Amino acid sequence: MNTTLSKVKIVSLCIISGLFLATLMLKLVAPAFIGLIIYLLTKHLGVFLNRRLSARKSRLMAGLMVLIGIVTIITLLTLFLSKTLGSQENLIGLTNKIVEILTDMREKLPPLLVSYIPESIIGFKESLTDFLREHSQELGKVGGESLHTLAHILIAIAIAVMVSIQRFLPKPQTRPLAFELRERLTLLGIAFENVVFAQAKISAINTTLTALFLFVILPLASVHLPYTKTLILMTFIVGLLPVVGNLISNTAITLVALGVSFHVALSALVFLILVHKLEYFINARIVGDRINAKAWEILLAMLLMESLFGVGGLLLAPIIYAYIKAELKLMLLI
Repeated sequence: MNTTLSKVKIVSLCIISGLFLATLMLKLVAPAFIGLIIYLLTKHLGVFLNRRLSARKSRLMAGLMVLIGIVTIITLLTLFLSKTLGSQENLIGLTNKIVEILTDMREKLPPLLVSYIPESIIGFKESLTDFLREHSQELGKVGGESLHTLAHILIAIAIAVMVSIQRFLPKPQTRPLAFELRERLTLLGIAFENVVFAQAKISAINTTLTALFLFVILPLASVHLPYTKTLILMTFIVGLLPVVGNLISNTAITLVALGVSFHVALSALVFLILVHKLEYFINARIVGDRINAKAWEILLAMLLMESLFGVGGLLLAPIIYAYIKAELKLMLLI
């Protein structure tokens, strides 16, 4: 009997491993992420509503509330983007900033590199037009893939909501393979929740501190950095990536600050390094304690997965690593 159960568990582990591999090979990381987030949100909301409603009504109400929330967020995001992209002041300001940076670069770079930089905004526009013409097929392919990914995300959202409101049989009544698969998926859900939701907390703290620096500290010193709202939004989004996300946002902010002055860039770099060091303690407390992993372990997993599967592997690496450690811990191997 134990041998049979052991074989069933091995089969369930192979199925989960196959799902991981298929997600990475078929480039379904984004839909998988969104689907898992929607599923967990609906599940937790259903548990909360179950205090006042029946199990079935709480699941249906949670699914409906999540769908309404998604539609609301998409609508607000569409309005925000249309307003931002339609603003002439933003476009003019961005263009002038590019011209200013190009002018500074022409004065500081060696003559060999200066020849590759346009002399004016007309030259810049011509260079941009030539680039778009030469890479029109690639850009069209990217646009098509984006629509394809969006369709996958919408399907993943629908599946996640349907699964979250589905009533499953109690564990004692399930067949062996179904029981083991549910155990694997439960561990995966816990690992995903531990990594992603904890990283979202860390990103929110990092974004708050960065916003304090950009909107309060720098203005008090009579320094106003351009595109601060975009930088703040980018800081939160890339901050969802463990370790490397902070490096990306720090580099972008420092480069923008360098366009103002060297002293501002140096001040921004020092502040961001301090925030980065603070985040190590926060990361160790929030994420490390939950999955029992050090920062170097997660970074190594991300490096290996990125080398094997690209950006998708980079995104999934912390979750897969946390899941593997959870399985090993369940088997009493670590």
